[in-house]
Amino acid sequence: MSAAQDYYEQVLGMGHSPENALAYTRQHYPNFVPGTADALAAPVMTPVSQQAVPAVQPVAQPVIAAAPAMAAPVAAVAPIEAPGTPQPNAYAPMAATPLPTGGTTPMMWGAVACIVFALLLSMAGQFSHTWLVNNEEDAGGLTAGLTTVRADCSEANPVDGFTKQEVVDQCKAFSSILFSEDMEAASAENKTVDQIGNVHVGDYEDYCNNMYAFTSPIAMGDQDALSNLSEVRDTCLETPAAGSTGGMVLWLGSIGALLGMVMLSAGAIGRTLPAEAEKHGKWAGMAAGVLMLLAVLVWWLLLPDTDADTSAGMGVWMTVLGGVLAIVAGVLAFLDQK
Repeated sequence: MSAAQDYYEQVLGMGHSPENALAYTRQHYPNFVPGTADALAAPVMTPVSQQAVPAVQPVAQPVIAAAPAMAAPVAAVAPIEAPGTPQPNAYAPMAATPLPTGGTTPMMWGAVACIVFALLLSMAGQFSHTWLVNNEEDAGGLTAGLTTVRADCSEANPVDGFTKQEVVDQCKAFSSILFSEDMEAASAENKTVDQIGNVHVGDYEDYCNNMYAFTSPIAMGDQDALSNLSEVRDTCLETPAAGSTGGMVLWLGSIGALLGMVMLSAGAIGRTLPAEAEKHGKWAGMAAGVLMLLAVLVWWLLLPDTDADTSAGMGVWMTVLGGVLAIVAGVLAFLDQK
């Protein structure tokens, strides 16, 4: 520490303000600057240790002819790094921009394909007329959808005493009436069998009610027969009721598959949906698949017990396949996002 700096700090220690301490110090060291190296000029008076410091009193700031010379700045010494420490590279490349999560991987595109086919199959199953197939010989190609009934008279088999053409003509005549919404209006049209097509589709409830209305006049006056016909109609109506319940569950599955398709597609192309919904496409796909399979199970359990020889038709298998594909889509998306 220089003598001027030591003198300056002693004056400060006596209680003087920094301005007064600087003024007193410059009386002896004119070029003194606080906090710098030794002053350039030699001290004019004797050292502080040999002269008493005057009492505290206000001192006028002396006029300095020339501005004090500033000390040359001292270059900062770079810290010594430990051996082997890697030095930062000024030309190091910047980090690459991270890609969006859920990029376009083959597994994600496979999930999208599965959920698309699942949606199409669920819709095809919803409007299919072949959920239940009647395998009886005289059924005349009778099948049932969830809430519809269909007859293909070209598949009618000949029975004893009747040729195939006669059986086909009878099937066409009866089906056009029994499958109609208004049986009386259909009967009044008096169409010939040549004017009627082979395939007939109608509402299952209309079919049950028309069957009762067609056969009840035959049993007029026989209360037991009418009671049996009423029970047959009630049993018949249980089939469309089961289909209606299963159909509602299947609609939920189709909606879930649609949402899953949107979410998985957005994740596959790197798009962000509100609330980051694209991250939940896997759960939507799995839920849709479970609902599709549940729709088949509910429909099958609610079907009435009958002695007819029936089996599951194409509508059932399309829906089951759609449910499996939807679950597979969810699993693929889950594995891709792990």
